[in-house]
Amino acid sequence: MERQAVYWAAFLLYSFIVVVIGLIIYRREKRQGHEYDNQAYWAAGKGLSGWSIGLSISASMMSISWSCVYGVQLFYWYGYGGIWLLIVPWLLTMLGFYLLAPLFRKMQIFSQPELMEKHFGKRTRQLLAPALIFVFTTWAGAEIYAAGITIAPFLGLSVPLTIFLIALVVAFYTYTGGFKAVVSTDKIQFAFVALFIAIIAGVGVAAALKTHTVGAFFARVPHPPKMAAQAPLWFSPGIALILITFFAYLPGWIVETDVWVRLQAAGTNRQARRGVVIASLNSLIFVGILPLFIGLAALHLYPPLGSQIPGRLQDGALIFSVMMQDFTPLWLNAILGIGLVAAAMSTVDTNGNIVALSISYDLLEPHFQKRWQPERLNYLARWVSVGAVFMAFIYALFTESLWDIFYLSSGILTTTVFLPVVAAFRSGTSKRQVQLSIALGFVGTIVFYFLESKGMLAQVEPQWLAGTGLGYIFFGFLSGATGFLAGKRKTRTEA
Repeated sequence: MERQAVYWAAFLLYSFIVVVIGLIIYRREKRQGHEYDNQAYWAAGKGLSGWSIGLSISASMMSISWSCVYGVQLFYWYGYGGIWLLIVPWLLTMLGFYLLAPLFRKMQIFSQPELMEKHFGKRTRQLLAPALIFVFTTWAGAEIYAAGITIAPFLGLSVPLTIFLIALVVAFYTYTGGFKAVVSTDKIQFAFVALFIAIIAGVGVAAALKTHTVGAFFARVPHPPKMAAQAPLWFSPGIALILITFFAYLPGWIVETDVWVRLQAAGTNRQARRGVVIASLNSLIFVGILPLFIGLAALHLYPPLGSQIPGRLQDGALIFSVMMQDFTPLWLNAILGIGLVAAAMSTVDTNGNIVALSISYDLLEPHFQKRWQPERLNYLARWVSVGAVFMAFIYALFTESLWDIFYLSSGILTTTVFLPVVAAFRSGTSKRQVQLSIALGFVGTIVFYFLESKGMLAQVEPQWLAGTGLGYIFFGFLSGATGFLAGKRKTRTEA
């Protein structure tokens, strides 16, 4: 009961802090006469520093779902080879953003659907926005789900009620402060989440070292439960899964909208690149190294029996919660409680912001801009932000697997968003090509995902691909590429 009271105090204190930040930003914008300025609401005035961008990107990636649940889960499942399924693709993505930041910013366009309209017409903008709404709703929902299953036991609440409270707080400060509130709270969230992950890593390793030497901790790791048969230690997921992961993640992540938006909001190209460097270093430590330590510690403390994972860990999703219950003293719980809440909100607000941006900025505002006053448009933007958070909340109620969420959503970025965005930077691409690529890429990915989940693709896939369960991404990309090529052929025929 005492521990539960500490977590409630932490939750209420942190919620109060971020709500106040949102109100302060709203009052400041009102004094400056910008309270109805949607450019300021969505883009924070396009004057963010490298530190603001870097810490904001870091906080979004250092979330309960990515770092604290999924990242640790991967290292528990695969041991050292888990690096290939998250941190390595992400660092390669950061390298790509560093190299391409000046090119992306040269367009002077805030959203990717807006980029589509500039080059390929209004209908193309309307086609791309729903794909982004789907991707970032699932990501925000995944974060709320991960937060719910992790935090609910400490608050003594049901999972649905816990995720509702988290959604309520995020909705309030994004309504009042917009993108500037998202970035401002991300700085605080980064500090708490970094401290939280570091403490759990220290606690887990210290507990494991009570029965193991340092050398044995790293060299004599129990056999990971999902290690592929005859796979080398450092490539334990198997080459096929590693390759399909790179294919699923890298093209889509390199045009990932939440990072794109932050780069566009930077004051200069130098600040944008500095933000990418800061985010990369933080990701290496807090998404790579420390989760690796936690995953290895969990393998020592809760060793699997063959491929069977102890029930307490819930397939590895509750490693953080179990370690906190087993090894953290009460005096640490206040800090850890705030860290948990901060980790949840940092990603919910980011992804909810992109959902709202796609709905309001890309779909609704262009339609009403000539008929509505700025005040009314701004209220539309704010209420859409609230609605986006609660869309993610509803999705979270039906979530069961982070694995499916992250591969499907990242896969859609690759199959549906990558080709159109690249096409905007090269001449000679027709409107029809891009529109067919978006439509067939998105629909094809969803259809093939359904077929894969029902085992229907296994009959036509090579065994190495069928074994990954991710062939639908390959076929979805082929659908999008087919649409792109078919559009080109149709255009030539008409010419």
